[in-house]
Amino acid sequence: MLKFLLTIKRMQLPPLKSLWYFKHAAELGSFKLAAEQLFVSQAAVSQQIRLLEQQLDCSLFTRHTRYVELTRQGEQLLPHVLKGFSHLQAGVQAVSQDSYPNTLNLTVLPSFASGWLLGRISDFQNKYPNIKVRIEPSDQLADFSSGQVDLGIRFGQGSYPGLHSELISDDSLFLAYKPDAIDVHKPLKPQVLAQKLIKDVCPDAERGWLTLAQQLAVSPDALPALEIDNAALVIQATLAGQGIALVRRRLIETQLQLGQLEIYPNFEYQCQFKYYLAAPPDHFKWQKVRLFKAWLLEQFAMDDQQFDSGNNQSEDF
Repeated sequence: MLKFLLTIKRMQLPPLKSLWYFKHAAELGSFKLAAEQLFVSQAAVSQQIRLLEQQLDCSLFTRHTRYVELTRQGEQLLPHVLKGFSHLQAGVQAVSQDSYPNTLNLTVLPSFASGWLLGRISDFQNKYPNIKVRIEPSDQLADFSSGQVDLGIRFGQGSYPGLHSELISDDSLFLAYKPDAIDVHKPLKPQVLAQKLIKDVCPDAERGWLTLAQQLAVSPDALPALEIDNAALVIQATLAGQGIALVRRRLIETQLQLGQLEIYPNFEYQCQFKYYLAAPPDHFKWQKVRLFKAWLLEQFAMDDQQFDSGNNQSEDF
């Protein structure tokens, strides 16, 4: 008895690959058909079956010219293999399924949350009242392994290690200011030089200011500014009349519609960063994520149409 238990303990399970090939060959009764279904060569199937038979020290198939049939040992093994792979598949599906289909947990940049999302999210809630939305504003991409976050919205280059990302929108920087702070019918250069400037500390904004300086034919050093490392605070300072700023159009669309801010019509800097959805790949299969993505794209399209219809560029620098 002890010898038998030691033998069982020393026995190693065969490779899953060999068992997987055995399953297909047994169900189809043919190494050739199994190879076609697995997209491998018939020789590869034969090799895996031989390895399995060698490890189990028994013959699993009787080989015929055009087909194979299970031996007694093969018939004993097959139901256990089928059950094993069925359990594995169920386990994988359980892990990848959405455990909370009626709650959408979002991690969003604070600037995008306050400047765009919060003013529109009620439309999504009205359309899908069965989905509870939870928004976590954060500059840092969340740890999805905790299971507490479903989807992230980020502004960057779309590369987030371990996550799948999907582009949802681009954006541009515009020169924004309180109404009447800039007269679009007069040259821009002296007006900019006479204004206090508010600069967002980010690569796109830095490149935008350099581009504007070049178009105005002034040295970048001639544009001293208050620097703020937060796009939302840059917008708040502009709204408070503290100066003029280069800001992303997506973040001030509400203020533009309400007449709280204006933009200079003849300067636009296309941001190199863009808006992305980011999450583990399986999350993009979830219905709530698909619905939210479709809603986002619809809202962006509506915003673009409204902006384009009201934006006419005609004045010069």
